[in-house]
Amino acid sequence: MSASAGAGSPGAGGSNGGSGAGTRWWNPFARSAARDTLPKLGTQRGASRELVATNPIAAGAINTSVDRIIGTGLAFVAAPDRRVLGWSADQAEEWKAAVQAEFSLWADDPQASDYTGEQNFYQAQATAVRGTKESGDIFTMLPMAPRTRMQPYGLRFQLIEADRIGNPLGQMDTDEVAGGIRFGPGGRPLAAHIYDRHPGGGYAPKAGSMYAGEWVNFTGDSGRRRLLHHYKKNRPGQPRGVPYLAPVIDVIKLLGRFTNAEVEAAVMNAFFALIIETETGNTAPVFGADGNASTGGSSPDDIGLGVAAVLGLAKGEKASFADPKRPNPNAEGFIHMLVGLIGMGLGIPREVLLKQFNASYSASKAALLDAWVHFRSERFWAGLSFCQPILETWMAEAVYLGRIKAPGFFADPMLRWAYTRAAWPGDSMGSINPKDEVAAYTAAIDARLMTRERAEWELGGTDWNATFDQKLAEHQRLAKVGLLPVPKAGAAAPSSEPIEPEENP
Repeated sequence: MSASAGAGSPGAGGSNGGSGAGTRWWNPFARSAARDTLPKLGTQRGASRELVATNPIAAGAINTSVDRIIGTGLAFVAAPDRRVLGWSADQAEEWKAAVQAEFSLWADDPQASDYTGEQNFYQAQATAVRGTKESGDIFTMLPMAPRTRMQPYGLRFQLIEADRIGNPLGQMDTDEVAGGIRFGPGGRPLAAHIYDRHPGGGYAPKAGSMYAGEWVNFTGDSGRRRLLHHYKKNRPGQPRGVPYLAPVIDVIKLLGRFTNAEVEAAVMNAFFALIIETETGNTAPVFGADGNASTGGSSPDDIGLGVAAVLGLAKGEKASFADPKRPNPNAEGFIHMLVGLIGMGLGIPREVLLKQFNASYSASKAALLDAWVHFRSERFWAGLSFCQPILETWMAEAVYLGRIKAPGFFADPMLRWAYTRAAWPGDSMGSINPKDEVAAYTAAIDARLMTRERAEWELGGTDWNATFDQKLAEHQRLAKVGLLPVPKAGAAAPSSEPIEPEENP
């Protein structure tokens, strides 16, 4: 059969439309999202976690993502819709301050918010995002605990690792139950089966199967959330999340083997310093840099190696070594090329992944901006998937207990929506040239194109409202002793006319 005929025939793998030798035997099938992901999910999880634990590129990708997405935590900034609520600006600000303080009472204390009492709300954000990156997804249960005088809220969050969600007793996937998720009509997820213990714990169960567990509904009969599923859904009908490193696992593993081989070759190249051929028929021992003789291997023919070693040879024996040229001068360029490919698959520029900004200012700034597009999207997802549902569940309890005044919260869904609006800003991107960037933000504020609150979040990662009192006190103290900054020559004098707040219609 000719090559052209074989490539074009369906039986030879030509159904993909390619005719090259590289695609001749490549015949992928179009499968559902569940069939494409679930069979290899366990292997991908194990490989992802192993690489994060042993490979610097994988660990750096995950750590950089978590640090940039969450950092010190996504802060709760209440943003009630005052037009729906019929509030004035002062009423909205007063309510925001009260709600944020009340939320901090619960969120800042691990004993008050975490079911295990180990992490507060902001620390758990990083754990949730890291679990999603490494394992593909993670779950959060929202159980209730007894209330106390010092801990008035019963709501707790409990993070559940992806491996603990699976089909009962390891049964096969079906249309109704797949990947530990039970689906209703139309593919709506109804409940998740949570194992009593981690199946990879290595301990034999005291009784029954290690795959024994219980079903937990995502929502209760009242509509209250009981279980949250955090994962990036890339396809309709996808029941579980895929590890972040899945597209680049093979490349990262091969790159790790390559770098290990290069390091070992460089070390071997540094071992020998001198080779001596003796007149006697006896082989002299190998002496290292410390002057001690090496014991060699387990047999007489084994030769021990050492740093700056002196190797003795018997009469007539010759030593011949390949010229290794180590360290390899071409290794760095090759590694950078592969890291660039890995970064493309992960959405992180090579400069950010390697944390090397050796190019020009504009190139480094472009790399940071490109990375920030990815991190900002991930931060938005984290706020919607983890932070906002927990906030809404907490606020329902706070209103029920009377600790927050929100008339109509349980009666009108529109009012409930207006009360629970929030923003979840995080740490700033950082600055390469702070002077120019501050000037750009100042110009945007002066032109009424940006609020001071947003500018402070993006520049410093702090809440303008939270720092306002301190800034006011500093200004008043400086004015009292005549130390206010003198305007520069030619600069426009600051306007003293206040901007009238917009009134409700």
